Amino acid sequence: MRIPTLFLAFFSFFISFSQEYAVSNISEALLKNADVVVRLDQMNVLVKERDEMLVTSKRIVTVLNESGDDFVHAWGFYDKSTRITEIEAKIYNAQGKEIKKIKQKDFQDQSAVSGGTLYSDSRVLFMRYTPTDYPYTVEFTRSYNTINTAFVPPWFFVDGYRVSTEKSLYTFQIDCGITFRHKELNLDDYGIEFVDQGNRVSYSGNNINAIKREAYSPSLREFTPRIQIALNQFHLEGVDGSGENWEDLGRWIYNELLTGQGELDAQTIQKAKDLVANTNDPLEKVRKIYDFVQSNTRYISVQLGIGGWMPISASEVDRVKYGDCKGLTNYMMALLNAVGVESYYTVVYAGRQKRDFDEGFTLMQGNHAFLNVPIGDDEVWLECTSQVTPVNHLGIFTDNRNVLKVTPTGGELVRTKAYSDEENYQLTKAEYFAKADGLIEGKVEILSTGTQYNQKFRNLQKTELEREKFYKDYWGYINNLSLGKIDFTNDKRTIEFKEIVEFSADAYLSSVDGKLMFAPNIGNRNLHVPEKIRSRKRDLLISRGYLDEDEFLIHLPDGYEPESLLGTTKLDTKFGLYEIELSEKQTGILLYKRKLLIKSGRYSKEDYKAFRDFRRQIARHDNSRIILTKTKP
Repeated sequence: MRIPTLFLAFFSFFISFSQEYAVSNISEALLKNADVVVRLDQMNVLVKERDEMLVTSKRIVTVLNESGDDFVHAWGFYDKSTRITEIEAKIYNAQGKEIKKIKQKDFQDQSAVSGGTLYSDSRVLFMRYTPTDYPYTVEFTRSYNTINTAFVPPWFFVDGYRVSTEKSLYTFQIDCGITFRHKELNLDDYGIEFVDQGNRVSYSGNNINAIKREAYSPSLREFTPRIQIALNQFHLEGVDGSGENWEDLGRWIYNELLTGQGELDAQTIQKAKDLVANTNDPLEKVRKIYDFVQSNTRYISVQLGIGGWMPISASEVDRVKYGDCKGLTNYMMALLNAVGVESYYTVVYAGRQKRDFDEGFTLMQGNHAFLNVPIGDDEVWLECTSQVTPVNHLGIFTDNRNVLKVTPTGGELVRTKAYSDEENYQLTKAEYFAKADGLIEGKVEILSTGTQYNQKFRNLQKTELEREKFYKDYWGYINNLSLGKIDFTNDKRTIEFKEIVEFSADAYLSSVDGKLMFAPNIGNRNLHVPEKIRSRKRDLLISRGYLDEDEFLIHLPDGYEPESLLGTTKLDTKFGLYEIELSEKQTGILLYKRKLLIKSGRYSKEDYKAFRDFRRQIARHDNSRIILTKTKP
């Protein structure tokens, strides 16, 4: 399909850019701390109709070293609703000489989904180029048109850490009279120019220097410039939509994507009722239905057309026994409805790094669906894609973030559970026996809750080799570690995970001049010390806190006694609390007690040095040793 003359007239020609792509033309300021210099990043977006959007882009990237290869971004996604009309790349050497041209027919063409997806028509064209030398430059151009206007491409002026940007240009225009909204974030701090001409907005940024990653920093999205645009009336895979606020958008999702998808046959409804026949407790009903879904379905992604956003019907999931997050969530909702328990389909940005739906800017978004069940004053959450996650356990996947709850009357932004620092709890109790030849052996019992439960409970599904690797990594400071019997208990009701591990290690105690060197913290050392940053730029963010408590009973080698004990140490700071105490419980037996509380929170950049000092002291005390001497005859 040829691009219309009107489209060419609007976009004119891309900014004239010198063909001199020599690295010597890049300023020293842009090269500093950079793996990549983006010489030009330009996108023009034109919405011609509610169901017609044209996007043209040009990107010129100089890759300085191997770490920069991932920022070339020479690809194009397409499906039956999105057609690539042009895609091409040229490669230049360090002197700016063209050494390779890659036309559309030379791009690799493959499915754009993982092996866990059963149905999808999404594909990707991508450039496959293996550099023989660094630096090199890629000039990449791409044009595509799509019927889907629910997702106007956002714009990021900073691609990532250690990426400099020489010039970044973004233009959006709408020619069909539909109103749209735009939101700008962090433009002033980076000198981004913005022009608003009613139906057309444009942005320009120049000479943005590379940003170095800082430990415990807020998300890059939080402090770098970016643009969001949303149409108030849009089109998505054959369905017209609208939504200027979250209530309206949620109502559209309910009416157009969910209504009619929750039907179940009479036999399945009766089966659900039979499961809960002996209880009137809503939470107990949820447990029984959730257990049924977990035991009888599995996760398989379905990303075909509107099916990428609309759940497959509950009756179909019931028949085939699989579904994606949307289908399984909708199925669980239908079953709960059959037994009289109200629940709500909910859309979220899931992942370890928390990402909120913006209260002040409504647009179609999210990467996951799960279920909200209000019971009394409590909000119960169900992860319907998992066959092992307990009722109301969010872990680090969906905790503490704004999500969109979809109800018959409209959408509602709610916040998921935030685990307190003390809820992310680990209690370790152990009894150890040390020998004069250096051997130590013992049994460790670990109880975990909250996000610490999240880190452990999937060990049940691991192989013996995987479990061995887990514990050898966990106790990585112990050389010559050998594991014995391992037992797990997973209490899904209390959401507690218990581990009992037997282990031994040769040469744990070292002999020096007839004395033994011995580290009493055998079972839980925290040796992490954040990197030193001389001139920190950003706040210190501890996203999730936790509490560890440890109690170890240590039987000393026969004929040995401590020359001296560690004494009591207590560190009490704004970042947390650390306490250790080593005492002689009775002759030949020591009791080691430890407590570590790390407090979540946002702190000033000036606090980083004190935080690092706190962690450094923890590491030093956790690694401390005592001397054992032979008892006098």
